[in-house]
Amino acid sequence: MKKILYILVFSGIVASCSSGSSDDGDGGGNPNTDSTPTVPMLVFPSQNQLCIDNTLNFTWNASTNEDGSSVIYTFEIATDNQFSNIVVSEVQTALSKIVTLDKGIAYYWRVKARSTKNVESPFSSVSQFYTEEVPNTNNLPFSPANVKPFVGQNFDGVSTINLEFTASDVDNDPLTFDVYFGKDKNALSLVSEDTVNTSLDITVDTADTIYYWKVISKDDKGAQTSSPIWDFKVNGL
Repeated sequence: MKKILYILVFSGIVASCSSGSSDDGDGGGNPNTDSTPTVPMLVFPSQNQLCIDNTLNFTWNASTNEDGSSVIYTFEIATDNQFSNIVVSEVQTALSKIVTLDKGIAYYWRVKARSTKNVESPFSSVSQFYTEEVPNTNNLPFSPANVKPFVGQNFDGVSTINLEFTASDVDNDPLTFDVYFGKDKNALSLVSEDTVNTSLDITVDTADTIYYWKVISKDDKGAQTSSPIWDFKVNGL
């Protein structure tokens, strides 16, 4: 009888240990991870908007976090679509910000979210808008934006590169483009003039060389805007 009781007690101890080990493997094997907040969506001003008032209430939709933690927002406005000349940069918890800007200028804005654990989302898409200076007058086109190749891209074994960009005008005027290209960013050559196309194939003839290009956007009333100078590198032909 004592032998049977000993076997039952020993079996219970083994079962108890096995159960505890299984729980540790299932319940405690996944460490907590910090989730990335969703990318905020811009609401106002919208893409290509002509704003008759230069005091604007910028608004965007909330970002969410899988772990339920709160987020804060980095809000930026620039006068170029590369955000090298930022005129407003603020961190805040609200989903809107009232800002007074200069009139008669094209602006670009974006927002990103950051969790309380310092995990950041990517920036939102960029929206461009124009603050009208004099009603019913012509406004400058927006600065052309790079599509491809991306800035600093490297190419191997190619002799033809497709340059692609986007451009728009707040007045919806028809646009034409001058494309400049070369190896010296301070002395680019005009390779396409008054084209309506936003894509151009260009021939490269030198390996291990950085090439530069830019686009000037022109409306039918004589107003024009230049893009930044973009670059890419050809490693071999």
